[in-house]
Amino acid sequence: MKRLISKILYKMAVPTKKAAGIIVPAHIMRQVKKALLKSAFPIEQKNKSIKIHIGKNGINLIGYARAEMGIGESCRIAAKSLTAGDLEFGIINFKGTNSARMSDTSWVHKEIEDPKYDINVFHINAEQMMEIYAHYGNRIFNNKYNIGYWHWELPDFPDQWTESFSLVDEVWAPSTFVAEAISLKSPVPVIRIPHSIEVKIEQYRNRSYYNLPENTFLFLTMYDVKSYQERKNPQASIEAFKRAFGKDDINVGLIVKVNISNGESNEMKLLEKLIDDYTNIYLIKEVLSRNDINALINVSDSFISLHRSEGFGLGLAEAMFLRKPVIGTNWSSNTDFMNDSNSCPVKYELVKLGSTFGPYEAYQYWAEPDVDHASYYMKKLVNEPDYRDEIAKQGEHTIKTDFSPEQVGQLITKRLEYIMKWNNGG
Repeated sequence: MKRLISKILYKMAVPTKKAAGIIVPAHIMRQVKKALLKSAFPIEQKNKSIKIHIGKNGINLIGYARAEMGIGESCRIAAKSLTAGDLEFGIINFKGTNSARMSDTSWVHKEIEDPKYDINVFHINAEQMMEIYAHYGNRIFNNKYNIGYWHWELPDFPDQWTESFSLVDEVWAPSTFVAEAISLKSPVPVIRIPHSIEVKIEQYRNRSYYNLPENTFLFLTMYDVKSYQERKNPQASIEAFKRAFGKDDINVGLIVKVNISNGESNEMKLLEKLIDDYTNIYLIKEVLSRNDINALINVSDSFISLHRSEGFGLGLAEAMFLRKPVIGTNWSSNTDFMNDSNSCPVKYELVKLGSTFGPYEAYQYWAEPDVDHASYYMKKLVNEPDYRDEIAKQGEHTIKTDFSPEQVGQLITKRLEYIMKWNNGG
């Protein structure tokens, strides 16, 4: 009876999530959601001693394939890597309780209703695996080799998410940093499979399309509010720019691109207050298509991310692909592809969070970037074109050599070969 009541309450709660979010604190909503899911859909443990015979050589890619946000882009990037690796796959598009705009249909031609192959790859983070289980039950997991492609941004993987390990046979992580954090608590193998980077622009845009000035050196910082402003830390990029340049300097500018559904949020008010009367800081709040995001990076001169922690650092890597010099905090996942020879790594100090922000609890540590060091790099990039061109060239080489879809596709192929070998008696 308790299980039935919890199921009813969960199904009633899903359509009211957006309205409830206005009056109920986010952390309370997460706690209620977790409790309802756990009560309504208790995980039936699989018999791990049973070997799965993998016969159908392909992958069921399961995730937010249409979501216009980072976790959705992660799924679409995986599709690109699988294609480059000449691997068969189908996509099961999952929406769940995700409130992001679901308008990216670039892979709709690969969508399937039910799993076709013997290997599942869930491009859904650990805390969301229970939503998959609640939606599909055991039928999507049974007689499959299940892989979770999980992101995480801090050194300690949350204990409350460890129950998701019971749903997977192994975990793939996009960076060394994430792999190390997860592997410390994982009872299953954890393998680093990075995101592949390939930036395509079908329709090129000029600066006037975004109401940006010509003949100005433009820095770009961007983030999604759903990824937590405290972690993405755009205010540090604004502060670094203000320390480097005057408020009326027409030779330079900073673009702050924010993906947000509510333009009147507290996050926006904070940014607008920080921007103050700087006429050379340009705030873009509209949700842009993937093409227009890529084109925006392309019309910028440099990308800056003074994050406190990253699960990969897609914006930095994409800018490097487009031969843009990048400035980024020298900590967490982006250190897999950033160094002194191909970018501008910013010094930092590890600090305790002190307060809880969403899933990032107060006891954890992250990086506080050195704003003065970032400001130094901003001036250096503007004033030293030879230096700027050299690190941009090296950055492009790093990404196109080590993070191409073909390279990542080969890594996936090699891992799948071992999975099939050991699960088929090899």
